[in-house]
Amino acid sequence: MISLNRNLKLRDLEIFNISRNGKIISYVIIEDTRNPFTEEDKKLDPLCYMDEEDINAILNVFRISIINDEKLNEEDSIFLRPFFSEFVNNTNLTNFIIKEYIQEDLYDHEVNLKFFNKMLKNIGSNYSIKEFDEMNWIYLSQD
Repeated sequence: MISLNRNLKLRDLEIFNISRNGKIISYVIIEDTRNPFTEEDKKLDPLCYMDEEDINAILNVFRISIINDEKLNEEDSIFLRPFFSEFVNNTNLTNFIIKEYIQEDLYDHEVNLKFFNKMLKNIGSNYSIKEFDEMNWIYLSQD
């Protein structure tokens, strides 16, 4: 059985872990960059085959990063990529990039903000999660 757990949800960042039969198979980070494609992005397949004009029309890129401690097997990769691509509203101004990353010591850490920031650094994100106090938590109510 596969289960999805959202570890963190912020305005421009969400972090999930995906488990199969109680064992985490991957972490996934969805980051709203609020920026267009970078020059490095434009070299990626299939962007490298697109017209420059079409690429430059995209004003907002979401980065979907799939992170594991070793290379994902093909079955898991094929499952996760389209699944998480559905989390992004694709429009004529918005698009996304999916990349897979290996972080060898991924499962050797306590899951906290320091752990999340290490993952973000390892994938090359400029995002840094700041400490926040209880007053900034959003509480759910059933009133």
